[in-house]
Order: sequence, then structure tokens, then C-alpha cells
Amino acid sequence: MIEPLFLLMRWFQTIPIAMLMLTPFEDRELAVSRRTGWLISTAYMLLAGVALAAASPVFSVSGQRNIAARDFALAAVLAVYFFFWVTMVRTPGTRKLLVAVIMLHYADLLNAMSNVFAYLILKERYLEMINAECGSLTFDLCLLASTVMTWPLVWYFLRHILRENLPDLDKRQTQRGLSYICVVFLLFCGATYYPPYEIQPEMSVVIGAMTVTDMIACYIFFQEIDAALRQLESYQMQYQQISSRVEETSRLRHDMRRHIVTLGALNAQGKQAEIADYLKKYGAVYDQPEEYKLCGDPVVESVLGHYLAQAGEEEVSVNWSVALKGSSIDPIDMTVLLGNCLENSMEALRQVPSCAPAWFTKFPASSAAFMV
Repeated sequence: MIEPLFLLMRWFQTIPIAMLMLTPFEDRELAVSRRTGWLISTAYMLLAGVALAAASPVFSVSGQRNIAARDFALAAVLAVYFFFWVTMVRTPGTRKLLVAVIMLHYADLLNAMSNVFAYLILKERYLEMINAECGSLTFDLCLLASTVMTWPLVWYFLRHILRENLPDLDKRQTQRGLSYICVVFLLFCGATYYPPYEIQPEMSVVIGAMTVTDMIACYIFFQEIDAALRQLESYQMQYQQISSRVEETSRLRHDMRRHIVTLGALNAQGKQAEIADYLKKYGAVYDQPEEYKLCGDPVVESVLGHYLAQAGEEEVSVNWSVALKGSSIDPIDMTVLLGNCLENSMEALRQVPSCAPAWFTKFPASSAAFMV
């Protein structure tokens, strides 16, 4: 007896996978809103599922489904969906292909898990029920259970690992990641396409181990990419700090030559009082940077040194205090936070030169609060 309802249930379970297709991308990378994309994906998969379930009896032979015709129809449906998906996502083609292969791999992983669960339940009736035109409610429920167990993990991976790293990957890195995922996907497909499920429990253990290992390998791969990118950002920040120090040294040498010329001119004119006053101001400006190197953090000292030197040159009175006790703030975030705060303070002080305000800054690591 033909039961298209069971087949329809199976096709409808492509909807959770389709909804994940937009997860790795930022909102600015989508041609439509994320909600609109989800609605389009869901509507298409619903219509395609109904059409495939209704047409399934046509491609059956003596109550058994034509597997080749089923796979061809599925490929055609997915090809149309991928075409619309490509138009909805505005990122380089290699990134789209990387996400597409990951999701195909996830679909194949779900199929392998479901077959294992179904065989453990159906046993000798497995092949008859799986290939039957009537469909298998047991397999549909196993597929649903596999999706429920893995979907949150895959969503977390796509949302918090892949989305954060994908925009930072250049073309070469993306191609390497794509090559790695394709090799893993093809090996998994080859190992699980027609496995001997009757060899139990060995076959279930093997497929389960392959599934878990595969998921862990993908997670570690992109975690390593994330660590490498963050290390590169740290190196770039250190390079910028070194470049800033070099520029600062060059500027100080230029200022020193100017000071020497000024002192020479005053000495030639015999203006000893003016020389003493000039040296007093000069000492106040350049003695100050040695006083604030107390926190022991090179990032904080670099930022403070730059802006305290600016404050000294503009004769701004500064009262400062630094407290860094077990701070867990990333050095890059600390640099941006301090730089923005102190730059805004300097800009505000330049706009009110007549007030000559005192400038008090405090940086407690526990709250990361700033008082200016």
C-alpha cells in the first residue's frame, strides 16, 4: 500500500537544513532579510516535498522505489534551491561553496545516523521497509530524532564559529578550507553509502565513531583558523605600536632640534631668565612619561604614553591612576577602548582651552569603567 505521507515527512525534514543555510552570514551579506530568506526556503521545501511525495509512485517498480530516479529528483530540487540561495547571499563564491558543502555533509551525516537507528529497530526488516514505496515511519522518526540531537550543535557551530571567521578568510584560506571539507565529505559518503548494517554492533559503532570524529574535526579545524586569525591581529597590533613608537621617536628628535635652536638663540641674547623658564616647561613635559610606567602592561603603557605625552605638550594638567588586577580583557579590545576614551578626552579639552581642567582617568580591570 502506497503511503506518500511517510515520504512527505521525510522530504519535509530538509526544512531545518535549509534554514541553517543563512546562519553563517551576517545580515549585511544577505540580499533579503534573514526572516524573508527563512520564509522563502521553508515555502520552497514544502512545495518540493509535496511534489516529490506525489510523484514517488510514478517512479516505483513493483512496490519498490527507483533509487536512481529518487536521487535524480532530489538533486534537481536541491539545484534549484541552491540557485536561489546563491542569489540571496552576497559573498565571494568560494565562501558560498564552503557553506554549501558543509550543509551537504550535514545532510549525509543525518542520513547515516538515521539508517543506523532504523536498522537497530527494524533489524531483518530494514531493507524491505527502507526501499518500499510505502515508506517507513520508523526511518522518518529516526531522521527526526537525529535532527533534533544535532541541529543545535550545528547551529552553534555555524553561528558562533563559522560566522565570526568567514569574513576574515581571504581567498586562499577559503579555498584550503573548502578542499579540506570536500575531502572529508567525499570520504564520509564513500564509507556510508552502502554499509553492511547487518554486521552489528560493529557497524553502528564504526559509523557513530566516524560521525563524532567528523564533527569534532570540523570544529577543531575552524577553531584553529580562529586562533590563527586572532594571533595575526595581535601581531598587527604590535606592529602598529612599534611603528607608532618609531614615529614618536622621530618626532621627539625633531622637537629636540627645535628646542636646542631656541635655547641657543636665547643664550646668544643673554636671556637667562627666559632660558630657565623654558627649561622648566621642557622638563615638565618630558619627565612625565617616565612616571606612568607602573602598570607593567605594555599595551596599556603604550596607549597611556602616547596620550599623556600629548597632554603634556599642550600643558594639560593630568591626574592619573591605573589598576590592572587580573584583567581578562583582550589586548586588542583594551587598546581600542583606551584609545577611543583618551582621544575623545583630548578632543574635548582642545575645544575648551580657557577652562584648563584637570584630567582624571581610572581603569579598574573589574568593571572596565572610565571617568574623564
